Amino acid sequence: MNPITVDSIYNDIMLLPTANRYELYDRIRKDFHYESEVVAYTTAGKPLTRNEYVEQINVGLRQIESGKVIADDELHREIETW
Repeated sequence: MNPITVDSIYNDIMLLPTANRYELYDRIRKDFHYESEVVAYTTAGKPLTRNEYVEQINVGLRQIESGKVIADDELHREIETW
């Protein structure tokens, strides 16, 4: 069994009929745009791509799992000191 390489993938793609190559290219292009599309902004106004946004969500979930949270009433007391 041959290892998968960029060259082997390219060769396989080039063996496809022309219409299929364009269809594959279009799907790849759309997937790339989907992942690089700005879907949110930070509170500072920095745009976040879909991947960055998902990573920020994962950071928050890891913080919750590790106990890095503050109780609601504690947060309200802290806000009053601002």
